[in-house]
Amino acid sequence: MGHRHSEHEKIYGNLHVFYISFDLDDNGDYVQIKSEFYNELFNDITSFAFGAKNVMSRIKEPQDITRIQREALRKIYSIPEIKEASDYYLSSNIVEDKYLKRGEFGELMLYHLLHEYFNAEALISKIYFKDSNGLAPHGFDAVHVDSNNRLLWLGESKLYKDGNKAIDALMRDLEEHFNRNFFREEFTIITNRVHDSNMEVDEFIKCLIDPETKVLDKLAKINVALFAGFDSKAISDKNRNQLQFREKLNGEITRLYNKVEQKRKQHKWNEHLNLYLFLFPLDSKNEFVKDLHCKLKGAQKL
Repeated sequence: MGHRHSEHEKIYGNLHVFYISFDLDDNGDYVQIKSEFYNELFNDITSFAFGAKNVMSRIKEPQDITRIQREALRKIYSIPEIKEASDYYLSSNIVEDKYLKRGEFGELMLYHLLHEYFNAEALISKIYFKDSNGLAPHGFDAVHVDSNNRLLWLGESKLYKDGNKAIDALMRDLEEHFNRNFFREEFTIITNRVHDSNMEVDEFIKCLIDPETKVLDKLAKINVALFAGFDSKAISDKNRNQLQFREKLNGEITRLYNKVEQKRKQHKWNEHLNLYLFLFPLDSKNEFVKDLHCKLKGAQKL
């Protein structure tokens, strides 16, 4: 698994915290090894864009890998909102409010975490369908399968400066997406896309994604991942005192976790939702997104 440059901590229950690893620089200071992490993240772009099985079926010779990688990068960059955001971030040092609330790369981050840490592969590629035949993307930011444990992961992602606003947005998604009508509509779309792609899936998955399967039977085999990337004082301070770093980070994540727990209790399906909270503190969301846009644009020329 390619996660040597990020840290993962299971705090309690289903609360998981991830962040880019720290190492020493030449001055003896603690710095995050961002370039190495970005490389890890971009290694997943091809499968994120096309789906792992689709990629493997298209590789006939070693040189095909490079060609497919370039195609994946171009496909992501051709999506209008990604192209618009990229042009904006690379030409301006002042980020407007509408871009502060944009979550580009949040879906890629969620894909990376589910793939690397939970051995869950994407059932369908949202990017592929987002750029194919004018089809609207499905409502869930991630639909992944853990074949070993016979589980389906549904995910929502937010990449905001303000962690509280990210949680508020995630909880709105939870309310809007986890109800009978939305489930029926979305699982109809997912089933059709699996059929259209000629993907081979086992009977367990066929039954689980069938829109006629009872909601209770679905929820018993579904994990819900809520991903929030946000600006963190603990990360940006780069404190060399590990005790102070841990105290500050624990304070941040505890406040966000408590906010989720308070809000989730208001959901009518609360007792049946197997909810996981993925928190990803950053030193600067804006710089993180700008760095990734720079890498995305530059990688297309390689």
